[in-house]
Parts: sequence; structure tokens; C-alpha cells
Amino acid sequence: MVTALGAAAEVGPADDGESFGTDLVRGHGDLAPAPVDVVLVAELMGHADLNTTRRYALPSETDKAAALDVLTTDR
Repeated sequence: MVTALGAAAEVGPADDGESFGTDLVRGHGDLAPAPVDVVLVAELMGHADLNTTRRYALPSETDKAAALDVLTTDR
């Protein structure tokens, strides 16, 4: 399964797995135009521990700022 996904994305074992995982979890690029569930990504990447995959789903500083922007202050 991972080999087929890698071939479809034109990536190989030497390519950055972190980028692959992040693109899947966040739904970036042609490989995953919509976010893929982190548990499924863990399975696809062969991670026995979900915490290994979790790092791909951690929010960036930009994500945190965007979340704060949508908070209302009229309470």
C-alpha cells in the first residue's frame, strides 16, 4: 500500500517521510487534497505507535494564529 502511494506521489524511500506524513494528515498537495485521518496515516506509514505519527498533526504557529483569529471577543 505505501509503495503504491509512494509511486503515485513519485516519492521513494530516500524522500522525506515527514513531508509525506504531513501532506496526508493536513491534506496538502496532489497526494491528499483533503486531510486523511491520523490513525489511517499511521497504518499506511507502518507506525506501531500513534505518537510517532502524531507529530505530523501538531499545529504550526500559523495554525495557532489562525485559530486565535476566529475566536470571538464579544462575550
